[in-house]
Amino acid sequence: MITLILLCVLAAILITFIAQQVDADIYFQPIVGLMFGALYSKEELEDDLTQYTLQSCIFFISLTVIWVETKKK
Repeated sequence: MITLILLCVLAAILITFIAQQVDADIYFQPIVGLMFGALYSKEELEDDLTQYTLQSCIFFISLTVIWVETKKK
């Protein structure tokens, strides 16, 4: 259990570091209930754009980072 918590905290630190590097939006949200885990999503949008989402959930807090990049041709 403690290992899982430490991994989630490390994921949150890594996500925050990545957010600073790519000039992303960072959201902190409360969660109703307990949740542990991390998420990565890559979504192709219109007009040659790609939206990336990183999320880490630790106990009652969700840390979400979202940024958009233009596809390189």
